Amino acid sequence: VHEALRSLWKHMEQLRNPDLYIEFFSGLSAGEQAIADASCKIYAIYAAKPAASTTTTFLKVTDHATAVAAGNSIVVPFFGTAGASQTHCLVFHDGLFMAAGAAVGSVTAGDGTTDGAAADVLSGFIILGAP
Repeated sequence: VHEALRSLWKHMEQLRNPDLYIEFFSGLSAGEQAIADASCKIYAIYAAKPAASTTTTFLKVTDHATAVAAGNSIVVPFFGTAGASQTHCLVFHDGLFMAAGAAVGSVTAGDGTTDGAAADVLSGFIILGAP
């Protein structure tokens, strides 16, 4: 995670440090969370799964202003393994364009939109910028 984010910072320095902002997410068992309600670029996504979770959960980031939808999504699996937390960090050095905005959710199937149970949900952050 450290090296992935470090490479993003080094790349941003070459671009004269464009304006970026960070949005945190947690408690996704209550539903998805809107991250951006207008077009944007995603530069990094970091998510962590609780160590006690034994159920496979999927992080889903959708090109949508208010809700996690079936299409136009980034899907990252977090497999069920008790006793070890899992973390993933995706970096898009030139930004991943989202036309409608961005919503994030912790779902039970990669192609679905059913929210995960409270004990299995992910938390983390997304680094965004203007399109």
